[in-house]
Amino acid sequence: MRILLLFLLVTDIVSAFTIRQKSSFQIDKQSPSHPAMIANPSLFVRGGEEVISILSSSLQSGPTGVLSLWAIASAVVIPCTIYRQGWSFSIGYGFSVMAMGLSIYFQKSLSGAPLLLALSSIFYGARLGGFLLLRNATVKSKGEQMKKFDKTPRLKRIPLASSVALFYSFLVTPVLYAARGGIFEDSRLKTISMIGAGMAWLGALLEAAADTQKFIEKRSSKEENKFVGPTGGTYLICRHPNYLGELIFWFGLFIGGAPSFQKQIIPWVCSSLGLYGIYGIMTGATKRLDKKQLENYAGQDKYDTWRSNVKAPLFPFVNKA
Repeated sequence: MRILLLFLLVTDIVSAFTIRQKSSFQIDKQSPSHPAMIANPSLFVRGGEEVISILSSSLQSGPTGVLSLWAIASAVVIPCTIYRQGWSFSIGYGFSVMAMGLSIYFQKSLSGAPLLLALSSIFYGARLGGFLLLRNATVKSKGEQMKKFDKTPRLKRIPLASSVALFYSFLVTPVLYAARGGIFEDSRLKTISMIGAGMAWLGALLEAAADTQKFIEKRSSKEENKFVGPTGGTYLICRHPNYLGELIFWFGLFIGGAPSFQKQIIPWVCSSLGLYGIYGIMTGATKRLDKKQLENYAGQDKYDTWRSNVKAPLFPFVNKA
């Protein structure tokens, strides 16, 4: 992990130096102290266009594609984290995935599995970010919970946000390389990629359905200490189908993009770290929430009946408790 981060950091420095060298001719002729620089704001716009051009080129080819995803994710996560520290792991998470998916979608004319993977990441991120934003605005306890995370001074949150954005870029790396690889001539690879794309959409839709179902059920009752469900629909699959859907989604992206990795080290390492990380986060969150529900609702008929009928906390037919 440290070796990978060091490699990415060095690559980032080299990329920044290259950008600076390309721009040095204009900077020398029109330095910040030069009246033309002050009087002509378009010079700053052209600098922004150059950065966008470099990001776009990096997304299409070359070893710095993950760094470009990191930059895009950071542009979303950092402002969110500065506003609310907890948004780094919630609203910033969703909208950064959407932003990276959009950036990949607009780079090339996609079709087949790469198109489905890009669209699934856009849908997943937009839906999740919008849902969490709505929940924070309408559920008082959630809004107050987010405010409790604001313990670090705003500017000191940037390193955290940057590291979190790097993790999110690892998660979306398979989509980037699937878009670069295009349609496979080998029918077996094409089939694998399509299976992954199908899994991604299945997971995204399952999580959306489970989140919506739980949101509606919770809003129907204001009794905090009473278990109100949900106990039907997607919650008959397992006790935490929203987490299951999230894992299916990310595993789908990995499977869909893996045929494009070939012998390239960067996508294999980055994507594997992202998948390993999200698996640990989701399984850990499932254990904590399941334990909390048991402590709060054990002894209530509705909860006890549902728990006895739905024995799997996360993976149906695999783990039972």
